[in-house]
Amino acid sequence: MSFKSMSAVQALAHRARVMDLYRNSLRTCLSWAVDREVFFAEAEKIRTRFDENKNISDFAVALDKVKKGEAELAGYAHPDMYTIPTNPGGSKYQRNIPPPPELAH
Repeated sequence: MSFKSMSAVQALAHRARVMDLYRNSLRTCLSWAVDREVFFAEAEKIRTRFDENKNISDFAVALDKVKKGEAELAGYAHPDMYTIPTNPGGSKYQRNIPPPPELAH
């Protein structure tokens, strides 16, 4: 099955899945990177791998590549993922939150 014979919904769903895989790959790489220079080098390698496969016209092959990529990403999962400090689970989450407006006056 080629991408041209797919419906627009299927094509958008596949595109979203690939973008999620790319973003999650970068987030996982950030968790393992020692510093930004290491992260930038690894991010470039990840981008190259995605660019090598962006012109695949057969949907079955593309779907297989995505499934293999998701399985590979699961193998690289960090046991203590990086969390942005102000996000839930971060070290600064809800620190010094402003009081409710009704108590401020």
